[in-house]
Amino acid sequence: MKTDKTTTAGRLLATLRRFNPSKVRAFAADDDSRDIAVPTRRRKWEQVITAIEARAWVRVELLDKGGAVLGYVENSDEPAGEIEDLAPSRKALSDAGEVRLAERIVAMVTKAQREVMTFRDAEVQGLLRAQGDVVREMAAGVQALSQVYQQQVQATREQGEATAHAAAVAASANQGDLQQLVEAAPVLLQLLPLVKGLLNPGTTPPARPTNGVISKES
Repeated sequence: MKTDKTTTAGRLLATLRRFNPSKVRAFAADDDSRDIAVPTRRRKWEQVITAIEARAWVRVELLDKGGAVLGYVENSDEPAGEIEDLAPSRKALSDAGEVRLAERIVAMVTKAQREVMTFRDAEVQGLLRAQGDVVREMAAGVQALSQVYQQQVQATREQGEATAHAAAVAASANQGDLQQLVEAAPVLLQLLPLVKGLLNPGTTPPARPTNGVISKES
């Protein structure tokens, strides 16, 4: 292990010896951290450095017993890890594709629902218009029947009035004829002998006395 202070391992060893931390925390490029215990035996810092470099790391923090940061060391020998983070991984690409697919599915479902609702609204409006037309036709038919009924009632009333007037006229005429007959009854009684003589020509009707009394001899 090179312990030159110009190398990362040398700077890490010098910093460990300087701060003498109780625990070391190493961070990967994706900020995934792992804690490394500090042994109490000899050559403990070489063992800590070996444990740190067992996996790729970009930063190491030196912590005290309470977890406070005493210092840190940046890994200048591992730029590849940072470059790899700039390129999307296969999982990221897969997740992005799934997100786009989900967005397309949601858009298609939303469009289908909108079209279904549009068709349903059009059908409901057409049904309401048809029902309105039927109601208007029924109202017009009821109005026409009402007018016909009113005309029939008017015709019946006029016919009844005409019949009553004719009956009144006939009754008045019959009453006048009867009254004239009653008034003419005395004259008819006086003319009965004359009519009788005309019906029996062999019999000479008695002479009418001047005083209006017929004698027994005649």
